[in-house]
Amino acid sequence: MNVYITKANASKIIKFIDFRKITIEGDMYIRNNIVLNAMFSKYEKKELLAYKKLMEEPESIMSEIYEKFVDEKKDTYRWIYEKHSSPAYHSEPECPFLRSNFKNYRVPASIRFKGVQTAESIESIDDKKLTEKEIRIVIENVYKYRIWWGQEGFKLLNDDKDLFLMHVNNKFQPDPRVRDIKEFEWANSGIEEVENSSLKAIEDAIDKLIKESGRYYYQSKKHIIILKKYAKWTSSVYKEDKSFPDNHTGYTDNEIRSLLKEYNEHFKYPLKKLLKEYYRRKNNPDLAINETLISQLGFKPCGHCCKSKDLSEEEMMWIRLESGEFWDEEELEIMIKSDEYNDSQYWEDLHRYNNIN
Repeated sequence: MNVYITKANASKIIKFIDFRKITIEGDMYIRNNIVLNAMFSKYEKKELLAYKKLMEEPESIMSEIYEKFVDEKKDTYRWIYEKHSSPAYHSEPECPFLRSNFKNYRVPASIRFKGVQTAESIESIDDKKLTEKEIRIVIENVYKYRIWWGQEGFKLLNDDKDLFLMHVNNKFQPDPRVRDIKEFEWANSGIEEVENSSLKAIEDAIDKLIKESGRYYYQSKKHIIILKKYAKWTSSVYKEDKSFPDNHTGYTDNEIRSLLKEYNEHFKYPLKKLLKEYYRRKNNPDLAINETLISQLGFKPCGHCCKSKDLSEEEMMWIRLESGEFWDEEELEIMIKSDEYNDSQYWEDLHRYNNIN
C-alpha cells in the first residue's frame, strides 16, 4: 500500500544517506549539466541525484539508508512551537496537513529574559553568553509562557490582538512591555498545486535561472575570480568566522562571503528547489511511497488522517508540529538565523525565500 509524505520530509530522507558508502552518478538535468557541475559541490550534486532517484525508484534509494529517521534538533526556547518528534506519513493525498500553512510565534525577548540581569537592552542579550543559572531562568520563563499560550494566548491573539497584548503584559509584567508579536508563516511544503506548474513551465524556469546565473558570473572581473574558485563553497558562507583556504583572489573573506551569499540566494538555492520540483513532477507527483518502507525509517501515521472529528486550529498546529511537516533543512536554517541577524534583514530574506517555488 502506498502512503504520502511532504516535500520537506522527502528532502530529510536524503540527509540520512551516507554518501561515502554509495555511488550515485548521472545528470542533474536534461541540459546545461556543465554549468550545474561548476555550480554545485560534489555533496550538493549527490544530494540532488539522490532526491531524483528517490522520486524515480524509492525502494532502491531507501535501501541505502542506514538508520532510522530521528529528529535531533534542540529546543532553542525562542519560539512557541519547537517540539520535534517522528515525521508522519499520510494515508490520503487530500490530508490537510500536506497542504496547510504553518505559523510560528516568537517568544517576546522581555518575557524570555525576565530575571536575567544585564546592563544592555533586553533585545541585545546573547544566549551564548548566559550562565547556567540564567539559562534555567529563560527555560522556565518560556515554559510558563507556552503553557499560557496554549490555555488562552493563542485564542486571544486570533480574536483580538489588542486584548492579547493587555493580557500578556498583565500576566507576565515584562520590562519593556510587549508591543507586538512577531509571526513566522511558512507555506507548507506538501504536494500543493502551484500555478503554471506544468513540467514545461518548470523547465523554462530552470533554463531561465541557469542563463541568469551565467550573466551574473560574467558581470564583472570580481565575480569571475571569486565564483571560479569558490562557487561550490556556499554552504560555508554563514559561518562568519570561517576563512576561505588558499585565498589569492585579491578579495577579503568578507567580500567573498558577501558575493557568495548573493549567488546562493539568487541562483543556487532556487535552482535546487526547482530541480527537486522537476524530479517530483516528472516521476512521482503525489510523493507516494510504500508504507512498509517508510515505516521502517521511523515514520508514524498522521495524527489527523485516522481521526474523524474536526480539529481546532490550535490542535492542528500541534499535530503538524509533531509530524515534522513544516520545513526542510535550508528553510529551518533561515528561521533559526532570524535570531542571529537583525530583524530587518531576516524579514527581507524570509520574504524572498518564501516566494521561491
